[in-house]
Amino acid sequence: MNTRDLVLDGLYTPTYEEIVVYINEPQRLLWEDFNTFIQQSYNTSPKIAYSKCSGKPGWNIKYKKSNKSLCTLYPEKEGFVVLLVVLLEMVPIIEAMAEEFQSEVLEVIRSAKPFNGTLWLMIEVKEGVVLEDVKQLLLMKHPPKGLNKSK
Repeated sequence: MNTRDLVLDGLYTPTYEEIVVYINEPQRLLWEDFNTFIQQSYNTSPKIAYSKCSGKPGWNIKYKKSNKSLCTLYPEKEGFVVLLVVLLEMVPIIEAMAEEFQSEVLEVIRSAKPFNGTLWLMIEVKEGVVLEDVKQLLLMKHPPKGLNKSK
């Protein structure tokens, strides 16, 4: 795969394992952590898809639960990007918790342009603290069944 980029090559469908190996260490561990978190929390499986979208073209991993999008993961050599679509009504709640989020995550939220009552958040994950913020946002967006809400 040294003459072409695995993620951008639309003629070749990579396996899930090839996508994992595409990401360099130590960010690969973050990728594996997040994928395990989603699969276990929501009892769902990854779907490999190719996007021709100019914003983030290439192979990605989509997660859905009950036909609703949880998030989309875009692998990169030095990490990955998570597309998380949140309702505008979540923004005041997130802002009230601002001290709990990393500044780069808040910047993505605050700079996102509203679209049909939602914000499309493209969050770059290269560090564990950012990944924890993404997990928190996902849990706020879609609390898994059986999650104790009194915590």
